Amino acid sequence: MKRILFLMLAVLLHLMVPPAAQAHETTRSYLTIARAEDALRITLSMAFRDLEVAVWLDDNLDGQITWAEVQLRQTAVNAYAAAALQFDAGGNCPVRAVDQAVSETGGLAYLDLEFSASCPDARADLTVSSRLFADVDPDHRIFLTMINQGQTPISRMLGPQPSQTRLAGMDAGAWGLFTTYVQAGALHLAGGADHIMFLLVLMLPAVAGTGPARQAALRVLLAATGFTLAHALTLSAASFGILRPNTDVIAFLVALSIILTALDNLRPFIAAPRSVVAAFFGLIHGFGFASVLSGSALSSGGLFLALLGFNLGIELAQIALVLVTMPALFMLQAGRPLVWIGSSVAAVAGLYWAGLSLKGWLF
Repeated sequence: MKRILFLMLAVLLHLMVPPAAQAHETTRSYLTIARAEDALRITLSMAFRDLEVAVWLDDNLDGQITWAEVQLRQTAVNAYAAAALQFDAGGNCPVRAVDQAVSETGGLAYLDLEFSASCPDARADLTVSSRLFADVDPDHRIFLTMINQGQTPISRMLGPQPSQTRLAGMDAGAWGLFTTYVQAGALHLAGGADHIMFLLVLMLPAVAGTGPARQAALRVLLAATGFTLAHALTLSAASFGILRPNTDVIAFLVALSIILTALDNLRPFIAAPRSVVAAFFGLIHGFGFASVLSGSALSSGGLFLALLGFNLGIELAQIALVLVTMPALFMLQAGRPLVWIGSSVAAVAGLYWAGLSLKGWLF
């Protein structure tokens, strides 16, 4: 039994310190392609924090990237992006840099590069290949939208790197958009160690109790449902631009939700039922989920479909987590030691993530 508990401790510690010390999901970029016959107009949005690692922009090493420093490295950045992305329609479509600008998505600063390209065959399907940030984050995701003249936009997600996708007219429409964001929602939860940790902490008292397994499963189901409904509200509000909270503040509050829930497991002090607690903190976690959708080049109707798919993807990932985790925790039959060890590690992880977010928020 002790060996199993120590194994659980190791798993929780692994969640506590994911790659690059990030509590949240993997890095991402946004690619929009407007196609008119053989001509492509390409906009690539990349986070400055990723570019700094891949290309090095901070010339004077003062921790701040200025526009003058970006212009100084403009040729290197354009060359990096052009080499990482390949476009093919009846042959290679060579790209040419046109312009660059700065934008903000999900609280992060992005560099928007604009390219033009001409393809050999105007009627051929377009194939996009990517190695973007493969050396920085092999799990990097690119949210791709192609607007084909006179047709419904096509949405895809590229990644992990390297990756390739073929954009055909039959891929356009609501179903392609919906399934793309179902996948994005599932991957977002799977890559967010803080969200997973919160769900595990919610589960611990139910699966470590002495009651029937069916009763415990119902309590976990109610808590997960409350969490889902609540984060869907704030996710929608943030995605449509109704509310735009500071991302570092949200990261701190997400970490605080883990700390408080873990402490309540150790010494109960929250009078509300777990489903209510999950719903309350779900409002905060929804803002953390919203960063994925805020940078997508979607119409209001497309954004609504993307929200439905993204929420469904998160819910499916949560169900999978519960189905895998609950039987394993029941088999341990460790009772209070399981709650104490799991909650203690979660509280320490929450403190660690809170410290990281405070550093970004205050400094």
